[in-house]
Amino acid sequence: AEAAQDVFVTELVKSGKFRVIEREQLEALMQEKNLSLSGDVDPKTAIKAGKLLGLNYLLTGAVTEYGEEGTSASAPGVRGLPGFSAGKKTFTAALNARLINTTTGEVVWADEASGEDSHMSLNIGGFGGGKDYDTRMFDKVMKPCIQKLVASLKAADL
Repeated sequence: AEAAQDVFVTELVKSGKFRVIEREQLEALMQEKNLSLSGDVDPKTAIKAGKLLGLNYLLTGAVTEYGEEGTSASAPGVRGLPGFSAGKKTFTAALNARLINTTTGEVVWADEASGEDSHMSLNIGGFGGGKDYDTRMFDKVMKPCIQKLVASLKAADL
């Protein structure tokens, strides 16, 4: 979730349409005023934050799915035939986001995005290819989801 948040901020700023205040700065200011942005942000909290901090909107959301699932099969060599192993891993990510107007408390935009990527490996008699694990799955799956959400937000009539 923290990495997704960082990428979201970067993509919003890169879009050139938004001025973004880092969550850490918001939390420090809110703490000074004895308010909290932890957990789900409701319209009342958004209105208070907007008034205190001079914000027009508050963006909130959640990573709703993030993980991998794998299947594999293998068999030892028999009667001169080589052994084999095969596997497939699928990585899935999903997130949602909403924009709250800090004057009215109204949710003025909401969207969700999801993605999936998989890879296979096959080894027969000690030869084969494919990766058992791809460490770039965040970039392959989560980052495009965030980019879809930012494009949707940028296109919104606010």
